[in-house]
Amino acid sequence: MSGPTESSDTPTAAPEAKAAAVNTMFTAIAPRYDLLNHLLSFGVDLWWRKVGTEALGPLGPGQTALDLACGTGDFALQIARVNREANVVGADFVEPMVEIARHKGAAAGLAHRVRFEQGDAMGLRYADASFDGITCAFGVRNFGDLQKGLAEMARVITPGSRMVILEFTTPTNRLFGALYRFYFTKVLPFLGGLLSGRRSAYEYLPDSVYKFPDPPAFIRMLEEAGLTEVTFRPLTFGICGLYAGTRA
Repeated sequence: MSGPTESSDTPTAAPEAKAAAVNTMFTAIAPRYDLLNHLLSFGVDLWWRKVGTEALGPLGPGQTALDLACGTGDFALQIARVNREANVVGADFVEPMVEIARHKGAAAGLAHRVRFEQGDAMGLRYADASFDGITCAFGVRNFGDLQKGLAEMARVITPGSRMVILEFTTPTNRLFGALYRFYFTKVLPFLGGLLSGRRSAYEYLPDSVYKFPDPPAFIRMLEEAGLTEVTFRPLTFGICGLYAGTRA
């Protein structure tokens, strides 16, 4: 299945070039990121994060989860709202996204339990086994080196902790898949470009989804990173997939 052709300012195959292009791209769309997320997904992205929080499982008093590639903080804040005695760290390497997340955390009255900071999945500055769980929503596609990023995610959580990843997938139903591809490759880039002024970012989105490993292949990568009992759950007719596993 083919996606849109990459433009000159969308991420390329080289890890360093991809990282730089992703940073530039998300910096440009940060001010309208939340609006477009909710609008273009018809609000279902909020439900996906609730399901992801359930898959992470409960966090007890004093425990801390890391939400990697946290963007503007929706997943981290959702985890904190559900786990009222736990702490959450949100990390993202795009500083404008982190700034928006900090403002949202303060507005929600959660700044005392949720900390947002800049961080790169290719080299997390946290010690081994620093966290009691880790999440990443729609961010692993953007890793410069996917296997290295997954290994870093596994490294910083304690044995027995959960890793939960939400990522876009390709619907397998032929009729729905055809309708969705039309929306995903034609309508979404047009609307996203119109509202953000950065059409290339919304052309990159479907292209990166189509190039991402399919569920069986990605499950193998998670197992190679050190996870056991890895599961995959398709959400919303296969538009989104929820991957979850336990650190060995």
